[in-house]
Amino acid sequence: MTETMPQPAVAPGAPATPRAPATPGAPGRAALLRAMEELAREHGVNNVGLREVARRAGLSHAAPTHFFGSREGMIRALAIEGLTLLDDELCAAQELAAHLPGRERLVADSVEFVAFALRHPAHFDAMFRTPSSAQGDDALDRARIAALDGLRALVVQVHESGEIGGDAETTFLQLCAMSHGVASLAVDGLLHGFGELAAADDVVERIIRAQIAQLP
Repeated sequence: MTETMPQPAVAPGAPATPRAPATPGAPGRAALLRAMEELAREHGVNNVGLREVARRAGLSHAAPTHFFGSREGMIRALAIEGLTLLDDELCAAQELAAHLPGRERLVADSVEFVAFALRHPAHFDAMFRTPSSAQGDDALDRARIAALDGLRALVVQVHESGEIGGDAETTFLQLCAMSHGVASLAVDGLLHGFGELAAADDVVERIIRAQIAQLP
């Protein structure tokens, strides 16, 4: 089940996507988040400042503080938005793979997690790889758990069917750690040029299949 995954990087200095002037309220908040995402793709989440975001969004320098309170608040908002996207996209992938054997469904879910990270690298960084949103935020922690509840339920289902053994919760945590690690390597551009496996998505699927094949 190989999925062609788009390159996430946006070349620094590329022209910004034309945008209509933002208006106060929800459209202004959305414009700031899109500007934050664009800039984070170009420079990394940790290298984007609020003034730069406001400029890209076409809003006043005070707008990010008005909507998000701080730079950390904006990163948090991007993370929560990303977790909602991840939940939706993992659910869609599970529906498409519902007819497959249990281990194939686990492969499909894990491959989709990596594909999500490549499609949404700024969100992925904000969700899982940014110190300011790493801990101490109950709402963000709950959103992370909710986004992965579908995988937990899938592991339990496959375990109860007898297709995998061992402890279901341990298997869930193992798959989370494996998917996160592979996604981080893929986002950083470190999964290519491995002999005959020229494409990153081939390497991703090979790693995931090997790990899931080793489950008891």
